Amino acid sequence: MTSQKNIEEQDEVVVIEERDKRTHIYIAIAAVLGLAFGGLAGSVLTANKWESTYQVLEDKYQALAQDKTALVSQVKTREESLDKEIQEKVDALLAEKDAAHQKALKKLQTQLTEVEKVNLSLESQVKQQNDKLSSSKTENEKLTRQADMQATMFERSREVFQKELKISQDLEALEKEREKLLPKIDKLKKECDVFLEGKSWDVKSDACDKHDEANSRLSQIDQLIEVYKMDLKQIKEITSDMGL
Repeated sequence: MTSQKNIEEQDEVVVIEERDKRTHIYIAIAAVLGLAFGGLAGSVLTANKWESTYQVLEDKYQALAQDKTALVSQVKTREESLDKEIQEKVDALLAEKDAAHQKALKKLQTQLTEVEKVNLSLESQVKQQNDKLSSSKTENEKLTRQADMQATMFERSREVFQKELKISQDLEALEKEREKLLPKIDKLKKECDVFLEGKSWDVKSDACDKHDEANSRLSQIDQLIEVYKMDLKQIKEITSDMGL
């Protein structure tokens, strides 16, 4: 009995243990199923919440994208407007500068034309002055040559006149000497003849020598007189050629 009782007790223990094991399994399965169903429900709730949030974010993103597109369009329009405005201002400034430059250039060309006229006038005046100076120089050179010629002629005429005066004086002296020598020669000739004839002892023995000397001097004087007369004639021709 005891053995059978022990066996029954052991069987009960085994049954209880098996039951406990199955209970644990059921509990585990139930827990897993609970978790699965809970997770699925949570996932569904989470997915719905995420989809809603995503849609909000998508709407915000689209709004931001539209705002960005509008802003880009506005910026582009503003840039184009600014570019156009700047270009217009630049064109206006360039036109103003070009007009001022053209005005200044025209003024400068007018001044340059006036300066060229003045230069032409000055060149004409300078040419006239140069012509006058050249003419004056030529005239001065001519006057200088004339003065030099006149000085030369004056010097030469002075020399000629001095020579003429000296020759005339020498000629006059020779003629006077000749006039005095002629009677002396006649006297010495007579004395020489008397001496040669021996008619008188009062005549000196050198009478003939003195007669010869007097004749020689007379011949010399005559030659000099002829030479001086020729010189005077030549001087007269020279003075005539010189217009004196």
